[in-house]
Amino acid sequence: MTCDVLNFGSLNLDRIFKVDHLVRAGETLSCTGSDAVPGGKGLNQSIALSRAGLKVAHAGKIGRGGDVLRQYLQKNGVNVELVVQDESLPGGEAFIQVDSEGRNSIVLEPGANFEITSTEIAAVVAEIPRDGWLLLQNEINSIPEIMRAAAGRGARIAINPAPCRENVRNYPLELAEFIFVNEIEAFVLTGCDNPETAAQCLAERYPHVGIIVTLGSAGALFKRGRERIFQPAQKVKVVDTTGAGDTFTGYFLAGIHRKLTVEGAMNAAARAADLAVSEAGAANSIPTADRVFGK
Repeated sequence: MTCDVLNFGSLNLDRIFKVDHLVRAGETLSCTGSDAVPGGKGLNQSIALSRAGLKVAHAGKIGRGGDVLRQYLQKNGVNVELVVQDESLPGGEAFIQVDSEGRNSIVLEPGANFEITSTEIAAVVAEIPRDGWLLLQNEINSIPEIMRAAAGRGARIAINPAPCRENVRNYPLELAEFIFVNEIEAFVLTGCDNPETAAQCLAERYPHVGIIVTLGSAGALFKRGRERIFQPAQKVKVVDTTGAGDTFTGYFLAGIHRKLTVEGAMNAAARAADLAVSEAGAANSIPTADRVFGK
């Protein structure tokens, strides 16, 4: 298999509910609109990589009714040879609220995404090109096993450990070349309550890893050893922030693949995320390469 990046990640059906405000504890709230679209951090990041101009292969597991997810990836130029299906399992789903200011809250039902076997993992890892990129998120099972097997093969690993829980601190994150986290995820990993301090803590814990902390409308921060780069975000009208981080991740790696400097890759990723949040939806709002890198 020939690809620039092999993305081993989740495949979900996103059920999106537009609401005036995010529902509070004990509250019943009627939505102002709803939709069901392909999603999952894995799928979104594969779409971002593909629209950024890379050759992408997606590996993952779908359950009943998952054909629409595989077809959506194919339609967007993603190789799906390594997507397996088990009709005995429920498919992954995400229940997403999006409020009037574009903020979101998400509840996940992992389904088949958490039923990947060691045999299936070995088959995927065997397809990673030598010195090739493996991209991971934290919406599938057995991430430590996958990381160690991929590192043993000599893969370059990038990981977005979201959703992030305290057990992620025990993952072999030192095997990664890049770690992508948002502010909340950085706080969970470090216990720090300040993005700058959290980024510094992660940089000290993993001195050879590039740490990228996305800060929403405030931009993004990169730390590796003593190197520090701050990337501001543009002032844009925010319609929907769902998928903005996935867009940033995909375009950052695309920038690195294009031999841009880290600063250049950060700039391109921020530009892509700004375009994504100005439109509704997750995967469908990810911009194409010509809008980000130019023709």
